Amino acid sequence: MATRLQKMKWKLHTYKTKQLLIWGLKNGYIAPYDDALIERLRNIYEGGIPASIILLSDTMSNGHCYDRALLLSRAFLEEDDDVQLVYATIDSLRLNPQYTDSDNPLVADHCIVERIAKNGQHIIYDTSSGLIYDKNLYWLMENPKVRHINNKQAIRKFVKSDECYHPENLERDKYVSHLLLPMIELCYGRPTEMYSSLGIELLQREVEHFKKVIDYDAICQEIEEDKKRMGLKK
Repeated sequence: MATRLQKMKWKLHTYKTKQLLIWGLKNGYIAPYDDALIERLRNIYEGGIPASIILLSDTMSNGHCYDRALLLSRAFLEEDDDVQLVYATIDSLRLNPQYTDSDNPLVADHCIVERIAKNGQHIIYDTSSGLIYDKNLYWLMENPKVRHINNKQAIRKFVKSDECYHPENLERDKYVSHLLLPMIELCYGRPTEMYSSLGIELLQREVEHFKKVIDYDAICQEIEEDKKRMGLKK
């Protein structure tokens, strides 16, 4: 159980990060994912679903930072900018009373994407919050204690190895959409789903775009006919 001091530290942290978040959004040091990034992510797939959908969905991204940070980093592997995966403990996990009694040494561990632009700017992509941060501001907000970094070469090597053992096949894997897309659509408008609410609706746009790419209605019809042939549906 969290002590009074731990609860106070957590309260101060949440107040600080909220104020810095508001300030950062107002002054351009924090931003949502932009269209240029989203368009790149349309051509990166995991399990038959585009990264543009996965990373705009809080349900599919929040709490899965290792996998999602790796997925986002792939958008920059062929760019001139440098990119790396940073593994670190952060205050939002380290100070959270929900985890302070855990025996897991990695309970406060988090993975973020750091992109070093050609102009020298360091940019942080946090797939759990779904936001882009100026590095200095992110460090002020989260006080990361870095334990490991995977550079661009290491990321590229892992991606190639994974593609060898788990090759993506859009034509084959597109049938997964029949199961996953309705689940994503059910989450539209939830308070945590900022990319599908508040008039933004970027997630809805990407889902509809993908449906057109794979001819989703035809897939659903094909699956329904298969169920009837197998006697699973009248």
